[in-house]
This record gives sequence, C-alpha cells and structure tokens, in this order.
Amino acid sequence: MKIRTRLLLFLLPTLITSIALISIFLSYKWYEEIVESFKTRLKSAVVSVAAINPQEDQLSRIAKELNLENLYFIPLSSIPTHLDPKEAHISSSNGKQITGYAPIFNAQGELQGVMAADVNVNLIEKKFQDSVILVVISAGLTIALMVATLYLIAGKLSRPIQRLNNSALAIAAGHYGESLSLQGPKEITELANTLNTMSECLLENINRLKENSLLRERMYGEYECAMMLQHLMLQKNIDDCRSDAVAVKSLTLFSDSPRGLLLDFPKSERPDLFHIHIAEAEDDGFEGMYELLTQYKHSPEAHKQTSLTFDRATSIFQSQGPHSPLFWSLDHKRYLEPRDSLIQLESGDFFFLFNEGLLRLFKGPKAIQDLIAKVLKIFAQDGLETTASMLQKELSFAAKRKELAEDIHLLCFQILNP
Repeated sequence: MKIRTRLLLFLLPTLITSIALISIFLSYKWYEEIVESFKTRLKSAVVSVAAINPQEDQLSRIAKELNLENLYFIPLSSIPTHLDPKEAHISSSNGKQITGYAPIFNAQGELQGVMAADVNVNLIEKKFQDSVILVVISAGLTIALMVATLYLIAGKLSRPIQRLNNSALAIAAGHYGESLSLQGPKEITELANTLNTMSECLLENINRLKENSLLRERMYGEYECAMMLQHLMLQKNIDDCRSDAVAVKSLTLFSDSPRGLLLDFPKSERPDLFHIHIAEAEDDGFEGMYELLTQYKHSPEAHKQTSLTFDRATSIFQSQGPHSPLFWSLDHKRYLEPRDSLIQLESGDFFFLFNEGLLRLFKGPKAIQDLIAKVLKIFAQDGLETTASMLQKELSFAAKRKELAEDIHLLCFQILNP
C-alpha cells in the first residue's frame, strides 16, 4: 500500500469524525441561540407594543412590520388563569408557535389587559436549517481542503521515497558509486546521503577486492595447506596416541597467520617410560610448518623442543626445554613446583603445555596460571573433558574482540595410571 493511500485511509476517517462532531456541537448550540434570540425579540416586541397601547386597527400593521404572526389584545376578563398578567413573559401554547405576553396599564396605573404576540415555530426551524446548511458547506469545504493537502503532502513524500527505492535497486543491480540528490524533509535527505555513502563504500570495497583477488586466492590456498599440516602435527598425533598413562586434549584458537606446533609421543624401549615432545615453528605460515615437520623428522634430537618423560614405575615426571609445564595437584588443588626438573605426580593430576602465542596474549605466565587455576579449582574433579571445555570458553572470552597475531595452543594432560 502506497504512502498516499495510507495517509488518506488513516487520517481522513479521524478528520471527518472530528469535523462531524464539531459540526453537531455547533448546530446544537446555534439552535439554542436561535430560539433564545427569537424569544428575546418576541418579548421586546410585545413589551414595546404594550407600552404604546395602539388602537386595535393598528395591530395588524405593527405585526407585519415586526414580522409577527399575530398581535392582539386580551382584555382582563379573558386572561387565562394560569397567566400572571402583571409581568411580561414568553410561553409556548403548542408545538407550532411561541406566544409572548406583556401587561397594559391605563393612566391611573390600573391593569386593563395584556398584549399578546405569536411567532411561528417554522421561522425558527427555517433559521436553524439555514445555519445547518452553512455548517455542512463549511465542513465539506474543510474536508475537501484537507484531502487536497494530504494528497499533496503524500505526493511530496512518495516521490523522494520512490527515487530512493530506484537507487537501492540500482545498487542491488551492481551500479555502485552513483550519487543521488534529493530535496525534501530532513529525514529523506539524510537517508539519501546515507545511501550515497553506502554506494561509494561498496564501490571502494569491490575495487579493493578485485585488486587483491589473486593474492587472496593464493593466501587461501596456503592457509588451507597450513591447516592440514597443523592437523597432522597436532590433532592426528593426539588421536593416534594409544597410551593409558595420560589423557590429552588440545585447545586451539587459529589466527590469520598460523604458526605450527608439533606434538609427538616417541616410543621408548622401556614400557614404563612415556615420552612427550613439543616443538614450535620459527616462521609463520605453510613454509614454517613444513620446515618444522621436515627438520623434526630428520633430526628430532637436534631440533629445539621441549621434552617430557614420565616414569610410570616411580611416578616421576622429568621435563627439559624452553617450555616449562604447569603441574596441578588434584588432591591439594594447587600448582606443584618441580625440583631439578623432577616432580612426582599422582593419578588425576594435571599438567599443561602452551606455545609462545598464549604467552604473548596474556603477557606472561602468571596470567596463564591464574586463568587455569580458576577453572581447575571448580572443575578439576569432573575430569579432563569438562576442564578442557571450560578452559576453551575462558580462552575464547579472553581473545574476544582481539585480533590474534598468531595461533594459540594450550595442551591439557591428565595422569591416568602412574
């Protein structure tokens, strides 16, 4: 439904109803005023005629001049009993006329009779009808003027909106950067300026995308390959781990410039020893991950890495390398401090490893310890799955609305059978 139609449908009934109510009220008030006017005029006429006490043959002429239906003298003996002959008053003898009475006194002040005059009610009705016709004509002209005004206002609103609609369709069709100039209400001009700004921004963004499309496709391909390598170096090794010594969960937040993290569980000749190796790529992207993977496969001992060995017979844990693990006692609900890189763990205890990206995000190990401790104090008793899930939520909240410069990795381990 168009704006013009809406304005006419919603505003006209209200305006017509308001005008009709006002007209009815005015008609009622005018009818009262007309009746009162006729009564006052009739009373003044009979009082004036009674004062001059004309001859009987003059009454018809005076009645004609005063526009009275009848003018006559009632002697004292014929005055009805319900009338007070000493005072002038107005009474309605029947539904067709109004009669006015005024006393007539002689020179000695004695009451001789009353002067009576009749006015036909049709005169009042005709006067009222003339007033009603005037009210109806005025109301009709007012409604016509309002309809014309609403029509013009709706036209002034609908034309700019139609132009805005056409401009939006042009933008949807791909015609970016075209400027639209409109004259109209402030809201319409502001909307037109906003649409122009949007069109210019779309043109600029599309041109930028076209210029960088080849580079983006190349980067996207490299990013996908990097994600595949990261999966092979981290999550696939965790999935392939069949040890009953520890349970492992990996928590990761990826950035636009991924840096590889490798997790390996080398096999040992002694069945009571469980080894964990973790290494981080020196360069970002696919090339850094590929270099990390190839160097580690050719010479794992020579590559810069963190090594952890768990002796299941003695429950002793030994660590060495650049990344110091965090050890958490399930029974004591606190961190354990290793001595000479050795620490004894019990069943259910946790330890955590993380990369440089997490250290830079939290600006030091202390904030990381506080974050992990907050979760462990509440959820450690529920096991590794619940603990890792809550840690994932905390990491996501900490990184919310931050542009990650590099990937974040947090590896969660729990001792199963020391």
